[in-house]
Amino acid sequence: MVQHHIEEPIEKPKLSQHGRSALESKLVNGTPSSKPTTTWTPSSWTSKPIKQDVVYHDRSAVEKALAKLERLPPIVTPTEIIKLRKSLKDVAIGKAFLLQGGDCAELFDYCEENAIESKIKLLLQMSLVLIWGANKPVVRIARMAGQYAKPRSSPTEMHNGNEIPSFRGDILNGYNVEDRTPDPSRLVAAYFHSASTLNFIRASLASGIADLHSPLDWGLGHVRDESIKAQYQQIVESITESLRFMRTVGADSAASGLETVDLYTSHEGLLLEYEQSLTR
Repeated sequence: MVQHHIEEPIEKPKLSQHGRSALESKLVNGTPSSKPTTTWTPSSWTSKPIKQDVVYHDRSAVEKALAKLERLPPIVTPTEIIKLRKSLKDVAIGKAFLLQGGDCAELFDYCEENAIESKIKLLLQMSLVLIWGANKPVVRIARMAGQYAKPRSSPTEMHNGNEIPSFRGDILNGYNVEDRTPDPSRLVAAYFHSASTLNFIRASLASGIADLHSPLDWGLGHVRDESIKAQYQQIVESITESLRFMRTVGADSAASGLETVDLYTSHEGLLLEYEQSLTR
């Protein structure tokens, strides 16, 4: 006798109580609709003035998108967060230098191999020069894998005599005129583009892209000044000589921290409904 096992249908994600409370108590015209409290919660931001608010036409679509985000795995791990906080502490007390760089407004189209790899290599080159010159550890933070929102001085702009919504970044709307209406589905798309970018960053670091034994592999195609290229070449040659000596005396090993680095990511928290849904 053949027995058939029928799996229970997966329950559709529902917006959490904090998420629902945030939507219901969002500010209207910059005036808090809920009284400030001293106890922080993920929805505490709704009691503060909002200067870059977004108005969606379809509330149910917003709830669906936020509920999906709440159910998805976190983009970063607690271990990574704790490690970054410790590194930032060293920066605050002068034991390390903070290097942060990336896009003003990251596009979904930037989620591809060459674009991501180029930014990684650029940050590695900059950090190498800083370490050499300042003789301090460098905390590398890329402004990518989430910098999809763009602050604007006005929510609308004129186009061919018509007032249309301003482009606010791929997480909200598209640059083309026909795509200017804020679309809640872009919130979920932003999550997956962020996750894919981070996945490639982690894989690249694990594969040895940051190996200090081959810094010339990072390339200098973006540098047009020949004198700057020459200075970088001198730094690399000096480091290479030092590594060669370390290898000769047996001090160079995979455990010495020369084959990879920590590279963190960051973005502006402009869409607090999105940030709240990803807060664990």
